[in-house]
Amino acid sequence: MAGNVTDQTTRISRAGSLFERRSEMELCARIDEARKRWDVLKHPFYERWERGELSREELAFYAGEYRHAVVAVAHAAAAAGDAEHAREEAEHVALWDEFAAAVEAPLDREPNPESAECAVAWSPDERFQALAVLYAVESAQPAISQTKLAGLVDHYGFDGDDSAAEYFRLHAERDLEHARAAREALAEAPAARRAELAAVAERALEANWRLLDGVERAA
Repeated sequence: MAGNVTDQTTRISRAGSLFERRSEMELCARIDEARKRWDVLKHPFYERWERGELSREELAFYAGEYRHAVVAVAHAAAAAGDAEHAREEAEHVALWDEFAAAVEAPLDREPNPESAECAVAWSPDERFQALAVLYAVESAQPAISQTKLAGLVDHYGFDGDDSAAEYFRLHAERDLEHARAAREALAEAPAARRAELAAVAERALEANWRLLDGVERAA
């Protein structure tokens, strides 16, 4: 009898784990689809970056605007409850500032409305919302960072090994691990919240696109 109870408990536990895994996969699949809809590598600003068509002034303006998003990621990592990741992302703000200094970006002005909205969308205070944003943003970062780095080296006189490019080198590698960790943590999210969390993630992805719209318009 005891053996039957143990077997039944094991089956229930396995079924629960499979349900959590399916929930996580369904949520992340929805976020992945949203990322395709808002693929910023197809945004005109990043396309011009890749082709070497941006002026130094445009790069500088972008560096000042996107810094607000970099700070927001550090906030999201803290809200998600991963102290090590939060510490790492906070340190990456200084790395971004190395890039900003290299392009002589002004960092003391108020952000564009689109940049301010992106910072808000990227920095929710609730844990699962923060995890959804981190998965959405960080799963895209390796390809984006590689593209940016290649453009800087090929067209804008950067050395791929210097400190001004360190932010992009790190995010081309580390965010694979960060996105995987966020995906695994999202397995704990209640199934009833999948639609909400997918919407939060899509708002973050759309906000990134709108940030680039604002830079393109104002630079």
